[in-house]
Amino acid sequence: MNLALTDEQELLRDTFAELFAAESNPERVRRAEEIGFDERLWRQLSETGAFGIRVPEEQGGTGLGLLEAAILLHEAGRRLASGPIAECVVACRLLAQFGDAANLAQAMSGAMVVSLALRDFDGAADVLVAGGGRADAAIARRGDQIVLVRRPDGATRVHNLGVPGLGRWPTNGSIDETVLASGERAIAVFAAALEEWKLLTASYVAGLAREALQIAAAYATERIQFDRPIGTFQAIAHPLADSVTEVDAAWLLVQEALWAIARRRPEAAALVSMAFAWATPAATRAVRRSLHTHGGYGLSLEYDVQLYYRRAKAVPLLAGDPADELLRVTERLWNGARISLPDVGEVPFDFELGEEVEAFRLKIRKFFAENLTDELRAYAHFSWDGHHAGFNRTLAAAGLAFPSWPREYGGEECGVYEQMALEEEFKLAGWTTHALGTTRMVGATLMRFASDELKQEVLPRICSGDAVTSLGYTEPAAGSDVAAAQTRAVRDGDDWVINGQKMFTSGANLAQYVFLLTRTDFDAAKHRGLTMFLIPFDTPGIEIQAVQTLSDERTNITYYSDVRVPDRYRIGPLNGGWGVLRYALELEHGGTYPQHLGDLIDAAARWARETSRNGKPAIEDPRVQERLGRAATHFEAARVLARRSLWVSAEGLPQRGEGPMSKLFQTEILVEDAQDLLDLAAPDSILRRGEPDAAQEGEFEFAYRLSPAPTIYAGTSEIMRSLIAQLALGLPRNRS
Repeated sequence: MNLALTDEQELLRDTFAELFAAESNPERVRRAEEIGFDERLWRQLSETGAFGIRVPEEQGGTGLGLLEAAILLHEAGRRLASGPIAECVVACRLLAQFGDAANLAQAMSGAMVVSLALRDFDGAADVLVAGGGRADAAIARRGDQIVLVRRPDGATRVHNLGVPGLGRWPTNGSIDETVLASGERAIAVFAAALEEWKLLTASYVAGLAREALQIAAAYATERIQFDRPIGTFQAIAHPLADSVTEVDAAWLLVQEALWAIARRRPEAAALVSMAFAWATPAATRAVRRSLHTHGGYGLSLEYDVQLYYRRAKAVPLLAGDPADELLRVTERLWNGARISLPDVGEVPFDFELGEEVEAFRLKIRKFFAENLTDELRAYAHFSWDGHHAGFNRTLAAAGLAFPSWPREYGGEECGVYEQMALEEEFKLAGWTTHALGTTRMVGATLMRFASDELKQEVLPRICSGDAVTSLGYTEPAAGSDVAAAQTRAVRDGDDWVINGQKMFTSGANLAQYVFLLTRTDFDAAKHRGLTMFLIPFDTPGIEIQAVQTLSDERTNITYYSDVRVPDRYRIGPLNGGWGVLRYALELEHGGTYPQHLGDLIDAAARWARETSRNGKPAIEDPRVQERLGRAATHFEAARVLARRSLWVSAEGLPQRGEGPMSKLFQTEILVEDAQDLLDLAAPDSILRRGEPDAAQEGEFEFAYRLSPAPTIYAGTSEIMRSLIAQLALGLPRNRS
C-alpha cells in the first residue's frame, strides 16, 4: 500500500498553498464577490502554468496528471479562489485533445478565460456557465458536436448562492461558435472531461470543507463560555469530529478513483460517481456545522465562515442534483453501464495490499478450503460463540492464529497488511475473529509490559492455540468511563486479592484468561490508581453469568470474590495501569474492515435483482438505485478510511485520529444503512432467519439488530469523536 504523495507533488501542493494564501486571502475573496473573478489571481495562476497542468508539454503545458490537478483544486478550495479554475483546466485539456492550438495558447496564458458548460447547448433553454459572467468562451456539447462558444452578446452575470461569477448564456440566436470535433469519439472525449470535472470539483469542495472545519476549530479553541473554551463541549466538538471524518473520506475517495482509473480497475467509473456524490453532502454538512460553531456570529457577513457555507453548497450544484450521481453508482456497479474516463496520468497511490500479501491471502484461503469442514461450518457464528477450541489449535499449528507476532513468541513477524488480509479471509470464510483479535491485542500488550516470567507462562499457551483471553474493563457503574473502575485489588504479601464486578466480559465462558482493570490506590487521582492484571479464569472466586444481547451475541457479567493471584500476574507498574490500558486501546482502535456493511449491501443488491416492483426488477427503480448507490458509497468511504488507518500504522506515521475515524465511521454508517435498507426491502425485510419469505434469509432484520453494538464495543462513538476532535482538529480535551 502507498497513500503518500511524491516529493514533487508535496512541493506542488506547498507552492499552490502559498500562492492561494497570498493571492486569495479573505479580503481579496470579498473584493471579488461582486464579479466572482480575481484578475490578478488569474494572471498569477497562468504564470505558474496552472491552466495547462493537464496539457502535454509538446503542446505548451506542464504535462502533469489529474492527481496534480486535483491537488491544485484542493488548495483552491481551501482559499475560496475566485474564478472557474476547474472548468478552465478541463477546457484547456479539451482544446489540446481537439488540436485547437491558437485558443489553447490564449487560454493557458490567461489572455482568454475559457470555461466549461456542464449542460448541452441544445437551444431549449439558456445555460448557466461557471465563471460565465467574465469568461470569454466556453466549451460545450451541441448534439453530436463539441463546440467552442464565444461569449454571447446576451450573456449576463447572475446573482446566486455562491458560484463565483456565474453567468447565464443563451444557447440559440446569434452565437459565435467553432466546431472543435464531432461524432462518437468527440462525444466520448467530452464525456470523459465531465468525469474529470467531477473529480476536480470534489477535490475543491473537500479542500474548502477541511479549511472551514479548521476555522471552526480555531474559533472553538479561543471562544470562552462558562469559563471554558467551547471546544471542550461535546455538543461542539463531536459534530466537527463527524465532519472531519466525512471530509477526509471524500478526499480519499477522490484519490482512490484516480488510482482505479490509472490501474484500469472495473470499479473505476463507479468510484468517480462515489467521490462526487459523497464530497458534496459531506462538505455541506461540514460548513453547516462550522457555521453553527460560531453561533450567531456565523450568520454575520463579517465572518468568513459564511463564505464557505454558501460556496460549498453552490459549486457542485452546477451539475444538477448530486443525488443523481448515486443512481450512476448503481448503474455502473451493478447494471453494467459504461462511461468514458479520462487518462489520469501517473498516480503513486496503491490501495491494494501488495503481491506478497496476496500470496499470503491465497495460503489462508487454501487452508480454509482444506480444514473448514461442514461440521465446523455448522458451528460457525460471527461472534465469540463461534470460537472452537479445537479449530483454534489447528489455526495455531498452521501459523495463522498470530502470524504478526515476533518469532520468539511463536509468530511469523508478518506485517499489518498480512494481518488485514488474514482478517478479510476469516470474514470471507464466515469464521469469527473475536477470540483471536482480542487475544492478539492482549498478547501484544503482554509482550510490552508483562514480566518475563509471565510471558514464558502465558504466551506459549496462547500461540499454540490452547488459550484465549477476554477483556475485563467495563463496570456497571462506570460504563464507558473505564478509568472509574472500582474493582479492588489489595496487596497481601506476594499475592493480590481482588473483589469486584465486570460487565460485558465477552468470551469469559470460553477464555482461559481475563485482562482485568483494577483499582489499587483509592486515594490517587482517578487515572493514577489503576493496575492491570491477567487472571486465569480457573482461579477460585470467579463467577460467570451469561447475558444474551439484541444482536444474537452472548456476553457476560463476571464476579470476583476474594480472587487471590500472585504478583507475577500484574501487567506493568503498580498504579500504572492507565498507560497499559491506553496502549491496548490504541491497538484496538486501529484499521478494521467493514464486514457487516459489505454483507448488508451484497444482500440488498441481490434483493434488488431478484425482487419485482411495478412489473420490473427493483434494481431498475430510481428510488432503489439511489439508496443502493448511497449504501455502496458509504461502504467504500468506510473501506478507504480503514485502509488509511492501516497504512498509517504500517508506516509508523504520527497518529492524527485515523484509527478512531475508521472505527467511528464504519460503525455509525452501519446503523444508518441498516435502517434504510430495512425500510427499502419492507415488509419481508422484518422477517427473521428461518421464516418463509424472509428477505435475503433475514439479513436485513439481523443487520438492524446488530448495528448498535459496534458503536458501543471497543469504545463508544462518543469516545471516538472526542479523540478525533483532539487529534485531527486540535481541539482541547473534552469529556462533558
